[in-house]
Amino acid sequence: MTLKTQALYQVIRDIRSCFHQLKALGDELHADLGVTATMRAVMECLTDEGAQTVPQIARTKAVSRQHIQINVDELARAQLVDFQDNPGHKRSPFVVLTQKGRSTFADMRRREGSILEKIAQEFTAVELKQASDTLTNLRHSIIIERGKQEEVAR
Repeated sequence: MTLKTQALYQVIRDIRSCFHQLKALGDELHADLGVTATMRAVMECLTDEGAQTVPQIARTKAVSRQHIQINVDELARAQLVDFQDNPGHKRSPFVVLTQKGRSTFADMRRREGSILEKIAQEFTAVELKQASDTLTNLRHSIIIERGKQEEVAR
């Protein structure tokens, strides 16, 4: 492995570690709401992108449809999401946040905001922008590589 490849591997390990720490922090922060980090991710997707089907959310998150369906079902039981008819596909309704879901997610973002303010103090705006740009470029490179692997598998 070259030094550059080793450095990339360490970045990937750090991303995984950050992901797990963020998941644990989110689960602790929102435990009283009954919303897990995965459920929160679905709510964020619906907030940012609007009504979507379960398969659309799964594609966005690069996870299985079944994984998203389990979490959407939990959100529906908690009355945080509802379903709307999808004229393009009778068996795949649109998932939408309910008023309770929108309110709950707004509360979650407020809670997270105070913690993010504290963490942000550890970095300069330039450092955060550079980290974001690097991670965006890495994500795009991985997406391209996944596409190449899918072509090879065909």
